[in-house]
Amino acid sequence: MSNAKNNSVAVSGFWHDQNGNTAVIFALSLVAIVTVIGIGFDFSRSQGAKTSIQNAADAAALAIARDPDITPQNLQSRATDFFNANMVGHSFGVNYSITASELSEGAGVSVAVSAEIDTTFSGMVGIPHFAVNTIAEVLYSTTKIELVLALDNTGSMGSNGKIEALRSASHDLIDQLLPEGAAQENVKIGVVPFNYMVRLPTSFKTESWMRFDYVSPNNWNGCIAPRKKPHDTKDSNPNTNAKKFRALPGQGCPEQALTTLTNDRDLLHNTIDQMEANNWTYVPEGLAWGWRVLSKKKPVVDGVGYNDQDWTKIMVLMTDGANTVRWKWPGGHPSATLGTSSATGDLATERLCDRIKAKGILLYTIAFDVGNTNTEDMLLDCATDPGMYFDAENNAQLEVAFSRIAGDISNLRLSR
Repeated sequence: MSNAKNNSVAVSGFWHDQNGNTAVIFALSLVAIVTVIGIGFDFSRSQGAKTSIQNAADAAALAIARDPDITPQNLQSRATDFFNANMVGHSFGVNYSITASELSEGAGVSVAVSAEIDTTFSGMVGIPHFAVNTIAEVLYSTTKIELVLALDNTGSMGSNGKIEALRSASHDLIDQLLPEGAAQENVKIGVVPFNYMVRLPTSFKTESWMRFDYVSPNNWNGCIAPRKKPHDTKDSNPNTNAKKFRALPGQGCPEQALTTLTNDRDLLHNTIDQMEANNWTYVPEGLAWGWRVLSKKKPVVDGVGYNDQDWTKIMVLMTDGANTVRWKWPGGHPSATLGTSSATGDLATERLCDRIKAKGILLYTIAFDVGNTNTEDMLLDCATDPGMYFDAENNAQLEVAFSRIAGDISNLRLSR
């Protein structure tokens, strides 16, 4: 009897001992499970933070690559500003550093970010933070570009600071497409200032495609008349007397002569600086000479062939008004009626737009403070697609239009 009671007490003590061990084991297991779950939670947070950091780095790299005001001196600070702006609302760590740099040979830009992501549960096992490193690189497009700017230099551009805004916007576009230090052999730009005529460089006076019926070559100042129909709206080779270009006397054409395709930044900026506002509007001449600058045919012959797959041809047409000149050719001689509504000018514009686009040339159009529905509709139809038409109602919107076009042309892409 005594032995049975003792055995009962022993068994009871055994189970009490077992329950205590189980509790300890359970507690230790619970800590381990919570720690593992916590580490998984912290890791998941770090991966989410890494995605946010990568997106912000990508955005910063794209922004500084597109920004025409970026210099080696402000590259780091501007990249940091862009990165921080894209991280608003994302709390991700105790420390981070940003390193912005140019890629070798000016091929693009790089933004590298190193960050430490605070942990919660992982700190229990001596992991106070996770390290996250990411990098974004943006290459300038390797697509080769031939671009011509056909820019309205008519008298109405002399009001409300419009010609100054055009100069500023054009300078920015040139700087963005031909940045200092970048490889420039893949971009060529031409500029065609126009009013109701254009002005050619007087060095063209010796060319076989010129006719001097009204002024001697030595007294010619560069003014040129539209060719007689139908060649006024065609890129036909001036290989016959009827197709040649006639020099005109007088000072009615733009102050600045056109500049053919070049990657000479100084020459392009000088051309823009010399633009002045004067006289009436005939948009077809801006279009026609823009096309000729891009063409491989005479008179200019600087452009590559239309079937060259390595190059993309682009024209930007900007005007601030309706056609107000009517050209006729009585007896084969060019004659302009100024200050008149010009349905013939609108028709010539439409024909040129269609023919230019048919050659595969991408055509951007900008209506700058036009205020004429017919002209705005004409320019909308002229653009390669509606997204390539801009209705700039003021100087600031003109700057935005040029900046967006430059961004489109840059065709930047993320490489990593």
